[in-house]
Amino acid sequence: MGSEQGPAVANRPRVEGDREAEIFQGVLEVLIELGYDRLTFDAVASHVRASKATLYRKWPTKAELVVAAVEHLKSSSQEHGQIPDTGSLEGDFTVEFCEAPDYNESSSQVFRSIVPALHRDPELTRLFNERFIAPRRALIRDAMERAQARGEIGASADLDVLAAIVPAAITLEVMTSGEAPTPQFIQTVIREVFLPACRASIES
Repeated sequence: MGSEQGPAVANRPRVEGDREAEIFQGVLEVLIELGYDRLTFDAVASHVRASKATLYRKWPTKAELVVAAVEHLKSSSQEHGQIPDTGSLEGDFTVEFCEAPDYNESSSQVFRSIVPALHRDPELTRLFNERFIAPRRALIRDAMERAQARGEIGASADLDVLAAIVPAAITLEVMTSGEAPTPQFIQTVIREVFLPACRASIES
Protein backbone atom coordinates (compact mmCIF):
# COMPACT_ATOMS: atom_id res chain seq x y z
CA MET A 1 0.00 0.00 0.00
CA GLY A 2 1.54 3.32 -1.09
CA SER A 3 1.43 6.68 0.57
CA GLU A 4 -1.67 8.82 0.23
CA GLN A 5 -0.68 11.83 -1.83
CA GLY A 6 -2.45 15.10 -2.54
CA PRO A 7 -2.40 17.40 -5.56
CA ALA A 8 0.84 19.18 -6.38
CA VAL A 9 0.89 22.72 -5.01
CA ALA A 10 3.59 25.31 -5.70
CA ASN A 11 3.45 27.28 -2.46
CA ARG A 12 3.16 25.83 1.02
CA PRO A 13 1.23 27.76 3.69
CA ARG A 14 2.77 28.88 6.92
CA VAL A 15 1.59 26.33 9.46
CA GLU A 16 3.87 26.97 12.41
CA GLY A 17 4.21 27.20 16.15
CA ASP A 18 1.32 26.15 18.36
CA ARG A 19 -0.94 25.38 15.40
CA GLU A 20 1.61 23.03 13.89
CA ALA A 21 2.03 21.34 17.28
CA GLU A 22 -1.75 20.91 17.52
CA ILE A 23 -1.82 19.30 14.08
CA PHE A 24 1.01 16.94 14.95
CA GLN A 25 -0.74 15.93 18.17
CA GLY A 26 -3.91 15.29 16.18
CA VAL A 27 -2.00 13.17 13.67
CA LEU A 28 -0.60 11.02 16.47
CA GLU A 29 -4.03 10.60 18.05
CA VAL A 30 -5.54 9.48 14.74
CA LEU A 31 -2.54 7.23 14.13
CA ILE A 32 -2.99 5.50 17.49
CA GLU A 33 -6.74 5.15 16.97
CA LEU A 34 -6.78 3.95 13.35
CA GLY A 35 -3.28 2.70 12.57
CA TYR A 36 -1.13 3.92 9.69
CA ASP A 37 -2.93 2.10 6.90
CA ARG A 38 -6.35 3.51 7.82
CA LEU A 39 -5.12 7.03 8.57
CA THR A 40 -6.22 9.49 5.86
CA PHE A 41 -5.93 13.22 5.28
CA ASP A 42 -9.69 13.42 5.62
CA ALA A 43 -9.56 11.82 9.07
CA VAL A 44 -6.73 14.08 10.25
CA ALA A 45 -8.32 17.23 8.80
CA SER A 46 -11.58 16.48 10.58
CA HIS A 47 -9.81 15.70 13.84
CA VAL A 48 -7.69 18.88 13.89
CA ARG A 49 -10.34 21.12 12.31
CA ALA A 50 -8.17 22.08 9.36
CA SER A 51 -8.76 21.94 5.64
CA LYS A 52 -7.36 18.95 3.81
CA ALA A 53 -5.80 21.32 1.28
CA THR A 54 -3.80 23.02 4.04
CA LEU A 55 -2.40 19.69 5.17
CA TYR A 56 -1.58 18.60 1.61
CA ARG A 57 0.27 21.84 0.87
CA LYS A 58 2.58 21.49 3.86
CA TRP A 59 2.87 17.67 3.86
CA PRO A 60 2.20 16.34 0.34
CA THR A 61 2.03 12.66 1.37
CA LYS A 62 0.71 10.70 4.30
CA ALA A 63 4.19 9.37 5.03
CA GLU A 64 5.61 12.90 5.29
CA LEU A 65 2.79 13.99 7.58
CA VAL A 66 3.15 11.01 9.92
CA VAL A 67 6.95 11.09 10.08
CA ALA A 68 6.89 14.85 10.76
CA ALA A 69 4.51 14.22 13.65
CA VAL A 70 6.79 11.49 15.03
CA GLU A 71 9.78 13.82 14.70
CA HIS A 72 7.88 16.45 16.69
CA LEU A 73 7.07 13.90 19.40
CA LYS A 74 10.71 12.89 19.60
CA SER A 75 12.11 16.43 19.62
CA SER A 76 9.66 17.61 22.28
CA SER A 77 10.67 14.75 24.58
CA GLN A 78 14.44 15.04 24.14
CA GLU A 79 16.41 17.31 26.39
CA HIS A 80 19.78 16.70 24.79
CA GLY A 81 21.21 16.18 21.35
CA GLN A 82 23.57 13.41 22.32
CA ILE A 83 23.88 10.60 24.83
CA PRO A 84 25.55 12.06 27.95
CA ASP A 85 29.06 10.82 28.71
CA THR A 86 28.78 9.36 32.22
CA GLY A 87 32.19 7.72 32.09
CA SER A 88 30.91 4.18 31.58
CA LEU A 89 28.95 2.32 28.93
CA GLU A 90 26.44 1.08 31.50
CA GLY A 91 25.89 4.62 32.73
CA ASP A 92 25.51 6.02 29.22
CA PHE A 93 22.97 3.39 28.20
CA THR A 94 21.06 3.61 31.46
CA VAL A 95 20.60 7.35 30.98
CA GLU A 96 19.67 6.98 27.33
CA PHE A 97 17.28 4.06 27.56
CA CYS A 98 15.98 4.15 31.14
CA GLU A 99 15.86 7.84 32.02
CA ALA A 100 15.10 9.48 28.66
CA PRO A 101 11.35 10.00 28.14
CA ASP A 102 11.26 8.37 24.70
CA TYR A 103 9.92 5.06 25.98
CA ASN A 104 6.60 6.10 27.45
CA GLU A 105 3.14 4.73 26.78
CA SER A 106 2.28 7.29 24.10
CA SER A 107 5.47 6.83 22.09
CA SER A 108 5.09 3.05 22.34
CA GLN A 109 1.55 3.24 20.96
CA VAL A 110 2.76 5.43 18.10
CA PHE A 111 5.58 3.01 17.35
CA ARG A 112 3.24 0.02 17.31
CA SER A 113 0.97 1.83 14.87
CA ILE A 114 3.80 2.51 12.41
CA VAL A 115 5.97 -0.61 12.44
CA PRO A 116 3.46 -3.01 10.81
CA ALA A 117 3.14 -0.64 7.82
CA LEU A 118 6.85 -0.18 7.17
CA HIS A 119 7.19 -3.15 4.81
CA ARG A 120 4.11 -2.02 2.84
CA ASP A 121 5.02 1.64 2.28
CA PRO A 122 8.49 2.29 0.81
CA GLU A 123 8.25 6.04 1.34
CA LEU A 124 7.34 5.61 5.00
CA THR A 125 10.27 3.22 5.42
CA ARG A 126 12.69 5.64 3.77
CA LEU A 127 11.56 8.69 5.72
CA PHE A 128 11.34 6.84 9.03
CA ASN A 129 14.88 5.52 8.58
CA GLU A 130 16.32 8.86 7.44
CA ARG A 131 14.71 11.08 10.06
CA PHE A 132 14.32 8.81 13.06
CA ILE A 133 16.29 5.56 12.93
CA ALA A 134 19.53 6.81 11.36
CA PRO A 135 20.02 9.83 13.68
CA ARG A 136 19.28 7.69 16.73
CA ARG A 137 21.67 5.01 15.52
CA ALA A 138 24.39 7.64 15.08
CA LEU A 139 23.98 8.83 18.68
CA ILE A 140 24.21 5.28 19.98
CA ARG A 141 27.28 4.60 17.86
CA ASP A 142 28.99 7.69 19.29
CA ALA A 143 28.48 6.31 22.79
CA MET A 144 29.79 2.93 21.66
CA GLU A 145 32.92 4.50 20.19
CA ARG A 146 33.55 6.32 23.48
CA ALA A 147 33.25 3.00 25.30
CA GLN A 148 35.57 1.36 22.80
CA ALA A 149 38.16 4.08 23.43
CA ARG A 150 37.85 3.38 27.19
CA GLY A 151 38.50 -0.32 26.56
CA GLU A 152 34.98 -1.49 27.42
CA ILE A 153 34.50 -2.94 23.93
CA GLY A 154 36.97 -4.88 21.83
CA ALA A 155 38.89 -2.96 19.17
CA SER A 156 37.63 -5.22 16.38
CA ALA A 157 34.04 -5.53 17.65
CA ASP A 158 31.13 -4.95 15.29
CA LEU A 159 29.66 -1.84 16.91
CA ASP A 160 26.55 -1.86 14.75
CA VAL A 161 25.62 -5.38 15.86
CA LEU A 162 26.24 -4.61 19.54
CA ALA A 163 24.39 -1.29 19.30
CA ALA A 164 21.29 -3.08 18.00
CA ILE A 165 20.86 -5.31 21.06
CA VAL A 166 19.02 -2.93 23.40
CA PRO A 167 16.82 -1.24 20.75
CA ALA A 168 15.89 -4.67 19.36
CA ALA A 169 14.87 -5.92 22.79
CA ILE A 170 12.81 -2.78 23.40
CA THR A 171 11.11 -3.12 20.01
CA LEU A 172 10.22 -6.75 20.67
CA GLU A 173 8.81 -5.86 24.08
CA VAL A 174 6.66 -3.07 22.64
CA MET A 175 5.36 -5.21 19.80
CA THR A 176 4.59 -8.28 21.90
CA SER A 177 3.27 -6.70 25.09
CA GLY A 178 1.74 -3.56 23.62
CA GLU A 179 3.18 -1.51 26.47
CA ALA A 180 6.19 0.68 27.09
CA PRO A 181 9.10 -1.33 28.53
CA THR A 182 9.80 -0.69 32.18
CA PRO A 183 13.18 0.70 33.31
CA GLN A 184 13.70 -2.60 35.13
CA PHE A 185 13.27 -4.55 31.91
CA ILE A 186 15.69 -2.29 30.04
CA GLN A 187 18.26 -2.44 32.84
CA THR A 188 18.10 -6.23 32.78
CA VAL A 189 18.77 -6.25 29.03
CA ILE A 190 21.69 -3.86 29.48
CA ARG A 191 23.30 -5.74 32.36
CA GLU A 192 22.59 -9.34 31.39
CA VAL A 193 22.74 -9.26 27.60
CA PHE A 194 24.32 -6.09 26.22
CA LEU A 195 27.26 -5.57 28.61
CA PRO A 196 28.31 -9.27 28.61
CA ALA A 197 28.31 -9.18 24.80
CA CYS A 198 30.53 -6.08 24.88
CA ARG A 199 32.90 -7.71 27.36
CA ALA A 200 33.06 -10.86 25.26
CA SER A 201 34.22 -8.76 22.30
CA ILE A 202 37.33 -7.81 24.29
CA GLU A 203 38.30 -11.42 24.82
CA SER A 204 37.58 -12.64 21.28
